[in-house]
Amino acid sequence: MIVQSPLKQRETRPNLRKVPLPDIASPSLPPKEKRAAGNKASKSVKKTIQGIKPWKIILATIAIGAFGFLYLTHVFATQELLEEVQKLESEYNKVRSQHDVLKLQYDRMIGPAEIYNKAEAAGFVNGGPADKVIEIEK
Repeated sequence: MIVQSPLKQRETRPNLRKVPLPDIASPSLPPKEKRAAGNKASKSVKKTIQGIKPWKIILATIAIGAFGFLYLTHVFATQELLEEVQKLESEYNKVRSQHDVLKLQYDRMIGPAEIYNKAEAAGFVNGGPADKVIEIEK
């Protein structure tokens, strides 16, 4: 058995948490009061449903329909734009490949090999490489 001296006090800090006391009245409600609480909730739902006017439902339906119509027209317009972009892209690729073929043909026509061939046909003589060593006699 542990015996503590009354002269020695424990060093404890106070509990800073506020723990709520349990509600004594709510768990021990009589069955009639429990049923009344359930009826209150169902009455509030019935009042909420009765509080909705028909013109509000009609207005909400029209608004949802308008937003749906706008969304569908946006989707179809986007699809048409996508098709147009794809057509333009394929046309661009065809024109680009044709340009590359013509550019290659042009580069071959003005390239050094073609110029040398035309020069020989015209009677010019090939002088050889231009990096000849010049010797100076003294």
